[in-house]
Amino acid sequence: MSQFTKKAIKETFLILLREHSLDKITVKDIVEKCGINRNTFYYYYKDIYDLIDDVFAMEEKRVLEDDKRYDTWYEELRRVALFVVENRTAIMHVYDSKSRDVLENYLFAISDKIIRIYVEKEAKRLDVSDKDQEFVCSFYGYSLVGMTLDWIKGNTQVDSEEFMKRVAAVFEGTVTAALESSAALSDN
Repeated sequence: MSQFTKKAIKETFLILLREHSLDKITVKDIVEKCGINRNTFYYYYKDIYDLIDDVFAMEEKRVLEDDKRYDTWYEELRRVALFVVENRTAIMHVYDSKSRDVLENYLFAISDKIIRIYVEKEAKRLDVSDKDQEFVCSFYGYSLVGMTLDWIKGNTQVDSEEFMKRVAAVFEGTVTAALESSAALSDN
């Protein structure tokens, strides 16, 4: 029963977050819409910010523990971006709140995973050092998170599918050259 209740609280919170900014949502709103009492909410969470942490932590865990691999980086990006795409408005409300760091940490964690898998595969083929791999992963991680935040805010005037295709095309088209360039600098 407890996992069911916890899941219901999270789902209700995401529904409310799609409709309202974070600062407009109260524990009272969540419990009324969810059909539970306040004590039940506080049994699981100390406040709404604790709930936000849990929502992102559970989604991050789901993405990071999923061992399914796709043939292209684009397909992998689509897999890990599903939560963001399906909850864009809710995520924008988190971005506009004091919990922005939770969102950013989540984006960095999942970005790092998909970037690292691809970079490590390419680096083995090119015989690139760990230091150079780390630099390239960091560079593309910041790029991807920055571009994603820009898309979430609506500054990128493309739909999610086109956004992911563009990001994947740039990544797949440049990561090998970035590894080679970084390795060449290390050799000097």
